[in-house]
Amino acid sequence: MADVRRAVLAVLLVTLSALPAVAAPAGLCDATRGDAAPVVLVVSAFPAEGAPLRAAGTFDTPVVVQSRSFFPGVLEGVRVVIGLTGIGMVNAAATTEAAIAQFDPIAIVMSGVAGSSHRIADVVVASHWVEPPKKRRIPVNAAMLALARRGAAALPEPLEHCATVPPGSATGALVCMPFEPEVAFADLGQTSDPYGGTAVQCTPNGGVLFGCDIPAPAVRAAAAATPEVEDMETGEVARIAKKHGIPFVAMRAVSDGAGDPLGDRGFPAQFFDYYQLSADNAAIATRGLLKEVARLAQDAGAKRTCTLLARRRWTAAAKRLRPPSASTTAASQ
Repeated sequence: MADVRRAVLAVLLVTLSALPAVAAPAGLCDATRGDAAPVVLVVSAFPAEGAPLRAAGTFDTPVVVQSRSFFPGVLEGVRVVIGLTGIGMVNAAATTEAAIAQFDPIAIVMSGVAGSSHRIADVVVASHWVEPPKKRRIPVNAAMLALARRGAAALPEPLEHCATVPPGSATGALVCMPFEPEVAFADLGQTSDPYGGTAVQCTPNGGVLFGCDIPAPAVRAAAAATPEVEDMETGEVARIAKKHGIPFVAMRAVSDGAGDPLGDRGFPAQFFDYYQLSADNAAIATRGLLKEVARLAQDAGAKRTCTLLARRRWTAAAKRLRPPSASTTAASQ
C-alpha cells in the first residue's frame, strides 16, 4: 500500500511540475519596475494643474486619447501616465473611461484645485466623494488613502505658501499666506455640474486655464454635515475608477477658501489669484504619494504589504501602511 501511495505521489509531482507557472498578479509596487511595468494614471482637469507634475518628472512622446495628450513617463520613481480630463463632470467621465481603456492603469490619482472651507493652499484629501443630487457616497480606496497619509508625512518638498497675484505676472504683487499649508484629511468631497450636462470645450493654445494640453516645463513661469472640498470632476473620476475596480484617491488643494490675506473674497476672485499656488501644492502631495509607492517597492521588509496590494486586499494593506508618525494633519479627527 505504501508503494502505491509513493507511486501516486510521484505521478502528481511530475504532473504539477509540468504545469505552466502562474504569474503573480501585478500590484502597485510593480509600477516601479521597468518599461513593462503597470502605470499609475495621474489626471488633472486643466493645464495649470498638470504643469507642475510634468515639470517634476521625465516623460516620453505623448499618446493622444480622445484628442487629448497623455504623457507616459516616470515621476518620483513610479511609472505614470499624466493627462487632462478637461473641465466638468462630462469631460471627466468620458476621458477617464478612454484613458482606462488605453492604459489599463493599476491605480488612479487626481491632482488639482478646489473650493473648500479649509485654508487656501492646504491640500485636502477626502475619504468619500458625492455627486448631488444622487447623494451616493463613493469611498476612496483605503490603501490609496493610507499611502496619501504616509506621503504627506514625508513630502518631496515643502508646500508653497506664497503666490504672485495674478499668477505669471511680471509686475504682480507677492502674496503670502500667514500660515504654513498642510495636507488635511477630510470626510466628504462633493462634485457638482454647473454646466447642465454639457461637455466644456477646451481652446487650443488657450493658456493654462482653458487650453487643451499640459504645457511643457519651459512654458511654466462619520459624515460631515457639509462637504469640506468641492470641485467639478473628482466625483466622476472616482465613480469610473470604482466601476472598473481601480484604486483611486484625489489630492485637491484649496484655491478659494479661508485664510486669504487679501480678504474673504470667495470664488472667482480667489481662484484666479491662487490657482497656480494650489495646483503646485496638489502636485507636491501627489508626488509624495508616488514617492511612498517607490519606497515601498524598494523596502525588503514591505513584501507582505506589496503582496496584499497585488491581491487587492485593500483594508489589510491599509492597516500595514499607517503613517510612521502622527505629525500629519487630520482635519476630520
